[in-house]
Amino acid sequence: MSSEDQIFDRSWAEALVTAGLQRLSADYKGESKETLFNELRIFLTSGAEPLPAYSELAVRLGMTESTLRSHVTRLRARYREALRAEVRRTVETEAEVGEELHELLRVLTRG
Repeated sequence: MSSEDQIFDRSWAEALVTAGLQRLSADYKGESKETLFNELRIFLTSGAEPLPAYSELAVRLGMTESTLRSHVTRLRARYREALRAEVRRTVETEAEVGEELHELLRVLTRG
């Protein structure tokens, strides 16, 4: 694969991730949970950044650790759906959605 193709693929992947995060952010804002989204977003985008300890974050947010874990689990599921929705807009069939998501993961993990 040429470096131009790799640059294109990386740009495509980053655009989808950004669109998925924006969609999810808008959803949380619409539910008056913007602060929660902003605090938990790191669990979707941490990369090399260390994740906060659940116990410390739960205290900061004024909830139990188990409630925080539930919020993070739901956030990740909603993020997957937001990414699927963004990919779905670019392809014709549901089978292609899965293929494109697989490609997205490949591109993002390639670095």
